Amino acid sequence: MRRLTWIEFTIDLENGNFKNYIEFMEESIKEECSSLEKSYEEHIKDYPKELHDEIFEHMYEDSFYNAREVFPKIMRTSALISQYAYLEKTLNLISNECKNKYNLSIKPEDIKHNGVKKYVFYLDKVVGLNINDTEILWQKIYAYNQIRNQFVHSPNENYKAKEKSKFEQKIKGLSFKQNEINPDVYTLKSINKEINTDFLELIVNALKIITDEIKNKDKKELEQE
Repeated sequence: MRRLTWIEFTIDLENGNFKNYIEFMEESIKEECSSLEKSYEEHIKDYPKELHDEIFEHMYEDSFYNAREVFPKIMRTSALISQYAYLEKTLNLISNECKNKYNLSIKPEDIKHNGVKKYVFYLDKVVGLNINDTEILWQKIYAYNQIRNQFVHSPNENYKAKEKSKFEQKIKGLSFKQNEINPDVYTLKSINKEINTDFLELIVNALKIITDEIKNKDKKELEQE
């Protein structure tokens, strides 16, 4: 493929950008918590120990909750949404390059599927790449797509026990809290850094599979000429 080298360069660059951003984000979260802890320790040192809990409750509790729970959840959720958009955009680029390269009459937008599934189907069934979307890697990516949709469209939605189990099996970094009244209902308590690092690894592997398959296809066509 004439532009595959350029596409691979772009993919490597973006993969590196996301890796660096995730590391920067996690370091910022650590630094914010550390700064708060130092501020609290400095504040209480001149007060008797029996007042420490009261000082924490009235002056620091909300800040610690935001730094440890709220802000990391927002940041990690946003990072996941951005990563998924990057994957979808890159698959769209590759699919259209294949359409032009191989003079295909069917366009990616002709496929009825949505999002990543649209492009994986196109590359597999139309372009003819050897991509099995029933494999664990793709099933995990589709699970990340489902949780991404939850974040975008229903951020406060409850999860049934079956949904919780499915997400825990395929997605890293999620922590759920069981409803005290209805034991079959769970809410998302926290999101850990693994959700971003694991999804980035899946993206890197998926895009490498696709670009390798394009190279194999081109090699076979050259050998047949």
